[in-house]
Amino acid sequence: MTKEDLFGDELERRAQSASGLPVEESPGIPGGTVEPSPTPDHGDGDVNRRDLLQNVTALTAGAAAAPVFAALTQGWQDSEPVLAGASLSQDMIDDWEDAVGVHTQRARVEAPTVALAALAADFMAMAPHLARPQPEGVRRDLTHAAAQYAMLIAGKLVDLGDHRQSRRWWNKTRALGNESGDPLLASWLRGREALYRHGFPGEDLANVLAVAQDAERLAGDRHSVPLVSALASQAQILAHMGRYDDAIAALRKAEFSFDHMTTPMIVEDDWARREQGLWFDKSVVYTLAGDVRRATEAQDRYPKSDVGGAISISLHRAVLEARSDPAAGMEEASRIIQGIPAERRRTKHMTLGRIVLNVVPERARKLSAARELRALTAVT
Repeated sequence: MTKEDLFGDELERRAQSASGLPVEESPGIPGGTVEPSPTPDHGDGDVNRRDLLQNVTALTAGAAAAPVFAALTQGWQDSEPVLAGASLSQDMIDDWEDAVGVHTQRARVEAPTVALAALAADFMAMAPHLARPQPEGVRRDLTHAAAQYAMLIAGKLVDLGDHRQSRRWWNKTRALGNESGDPLLASWLRGREALYRHGFPGEDLANVLAVAQDAERLAGDRHSVPLVSALASQAQILAHMGRYDDAIAALRKAEFSFDHMTTPMIVEDDWARREQGLWFDKSVVYTLAGDVRRATEAQDRYPKSDVGGAISISLHRAVLEARSDPAAGMEEASRIIQGIPAERRRTKHMTLGRIVLNVVPERARKLSAARELRALTAVT
């Protein structure tokens, strides 16, 4: 049978609904002849969750395929044998854990709204199981996976400039990370939180620094990726606070820890590219400290293949240029930001643009280049 024979115009109607287009009135679809049996897990909340899965799939896979992908996901989960005393299967947990790497890659290259939609779909599938009692081992594995999704969601909300929602999800990230029973994961998540939050307008940097210091405490004394991340986060935050000597000291501790790492990677490889990350950290610290030689070296060493990071690196260069030629630096920053498609602009790009304005002399802030950059990076 064709899908038209099976579903009539229901697929088209759902696709229109998911895409936001007006839905045409259609004749009723005849119901099945089998009486549905009571299913406790399929209440209004589950219906809403399935609707969301369809809507976010429409953003990431095309509106026409949305109901199909949502149905396939639900069908696969329903077919998996659940663990004893649990509401889900081990394969479901493993699938969510494995998909973290995919989501991380998407978060680096796709527009924040698209990455957030895909993350929402998976987290909404996890949410009902997080709300139910689970055996201890199952709970530990489930929260280990869910904590990483919560962190990525919070980060995308920072990218979109939603302070209230991001704070809610940072709280969720910390709670899930603690519940996972993995202090290295909890450390890594706090380090990422500090990195995201320090560029948010209005954040109390002293509070954000405390988060990075907590990440260092959780990492312990053994040299590891989470410890390097915690120290590098502190270096960036201290540089933004104007404490350049302390920032450079923290950066050197991060480099030392990186060179002496003994613990295995605890997160997906892409997250653990700390050598690349350290060049970025050096660019931030030395750019803000005004050390042109070391900042330029770091910027030259950073891989151009990382398009997202390269945009920030180019804005670091604009900061350096603005110190010696204010008009040229501000014009370059405006050109870079305007070259980023609106849907791909992130809060950190706006923050870096404002740093360009902050480093120029007072008299240069009256130039037309300054007015343009100020309007472009204004907090809304």
